[in-house]
Amino acid sequence: VSFNAIDSALSSLKNCQSLINSGMDVATQVALDLVESFNDEEDVNNMEKVMLEYATMDRQLNHYIKAFEETINQVKREKPENLPDLENLAQEKFLEMESMNSDSDLQRNEKYMYFKDQLKEMKKQC
Repeated sequence: VSFNAIDSALSSLKNCQSLINSGMDVATQVALDLVESFNDEEDVNNMEKVMLEYATMDRQLNHYIKAFEETINQVKREKPENLPDLENLAQEKFLEMESMNSDSDLQRNEKYMYFKDQLKEMKKQC
């Protein structure tokens, strides 16, 4: 059984992670610019919401990639006679990971924590 198509799709998904990281970098810079130009606190809060949305996307994408990688590796190890429904197996793993989510996970996202630190520093300077 060839897993080339799945490996290629996973590689594409991993490229999406860099796009999410870029979005988080831009959102951080926009928020800092808003603080520096003394804009409305609501605008800065909206950028924080954007960061949390990016953190959610990042977590979901990581879970999705991990679920598929674990499923593929399991099938490669076990070499079953009949290929199971990979999509269904990966979806089950994904949902299991997602069921353990909490909002506090998002606030421990590395880029989100950096965002909060940078905002705090910028507010001190202004």
